[in-house]
Amino acid sequence: MLAYEYRHPSATTAEPVLALVERPDPVADEGELLIDVAASGICGTDLKIARGQHRLYPPGTVRVPGHEAVGIVAQNRSGDARFDPGTRVAVAPNIACGQCRPCRRGLGNLCENYASVGLTFDGGFAEKVRIPAAGVAAGNVQVVPEHLDLRTAALAEPIAAVVRGLRPLQVTRDDSLLICGAGPIGLIALLVAKHRGVGRVLVSQTSAHRRRIAGQLGADVTLDPRDGDLADQVRAHTDGAGADAVVVATPIGEVFADALRCAAKGARINFFAGLPSGAGVVGLDANLVHYGELVVTGSTANTNADFAEALDLLAGAPELFAPLVTGAFPLARADEAFAAARAGEQLKVLLEP
Repeated sequence: MLAYEYRHPSATTAEPVLALVERPDPVADEGELLIDVAASGICGTDLKIARGQHRLYPPGTVRVPGHEAVGIVAQNRSGDARFDPGTRVAVAPNIACGQCRPCRRGLGNLCENYASVGLTFDGGFAEKVRIPAAGVAAGNVQVVPEHLDLRTAALAEPIAAVVRGLRPLQVTRDDSLLICGAGPIGLIALLVAKHRGVGRVLVSQTSAHRRRIAGQLGADVTLDPRDGDLADQVRAHTDGAGADAVVVATPIGEVFADALRCAAKGARINFFAGLPSGAGVVGLDANLVHYGELVVTGSTANTNADFAEALDLLAGAPELFAPLVTGAFPLARADEAFAAARAGEQLKVLLEP
C-alpha cells in the first residue's frame, strides 16, 4: 500500500522527513478492523509532527501520521456485525486504557496510558489503517450515517474537540461568545455556537481573509486585535459588559491574558489552544478571576462520547460544516497537501487515499 511515512531515524539526522513509501498491506488480527481510508484531515498536530517537534515522534521514530481518518471497513475480525466489510466508519483516535485514575473518572481523553491512531501507532495518511482490538472494543470506531458524505465526516475529530471545549461554557441564546482565532478550530466553534443558538458571537483574528470567512460563516462581529485594545473593542459590542464566554483558539501567549480582560462578570473561559513547550507560563491577572468570579477551563483532545456527539452534529447539519473542507488531495500529492495546510490560506485540507 501507499503511505505518507514520517522518518526521524536518529538523533544525528539533520531533519525529519515525510515521504511517500510503499509498505506491505496490513492485516487485521483477532478483534481488529482494517479500514480502507477514504479521507484523513491534516491539522496543526500533523504540521508539528512534520517539523519534528512532537513529543510522541522522538528521534528513531518511523511511523505514519494521520489521526482524523474516515473510511470503509475492509476486514472485520472483531465479531461485531456492525462493522461488516463495506461499512462506512469514522475513527475516534484516542484509545483510553480504561484503568488509570482519569479513565475511572470518565476522563478518557486524559488517560495516562493512552494509545492514539497516527500518534503512537500508524495512522490514516495511508491507503489502509489497522485499528487494534482495544480501540474497537472501546468504541473508537463509529458508523457514519449513510447520508453523510465521508469528506464531511472527516471533520468529526476536530468538531469533537470543540464540543468538549464548549461544554463547560454552557453558552445560551442570552450570551455573547468571543472566539479568539479564526483557524479551523475557531471557525468550528463559531459554527457549533451559532447552530446551538448562541445569541452573539464575536471573532477576533488578525488575518483579514480569515475575518471575512468568519463573517460569511455567521459571526455577528469580527475584530482585528491590532485595531486597538481588544477588551475595549469587545466591550463596545457588548453594551460595555464584556463577553459572557471566551474561547482561546490560537497559540499566542498574550491572548490568554487578553481573554480574562475581555470577559464579563461571571464569564466562563476555555483555554482550548495549547502553547509550545517552554512557552506555557504567561502573565494572567488573578484579580480579574477573583473579583469577576470568572470560571477558567482548559480542554484537550476528546472522548468517544464527544466524538459520537460530533458525528450527530454533522449528520444533522452537514451543509453547515461542509464548507470548512477547502482542499482535498490524493495521497500521491501529499507534499502539496501539507504545503497548502502550512500556508494558512486553506481551512481544512484532506488527504484522500
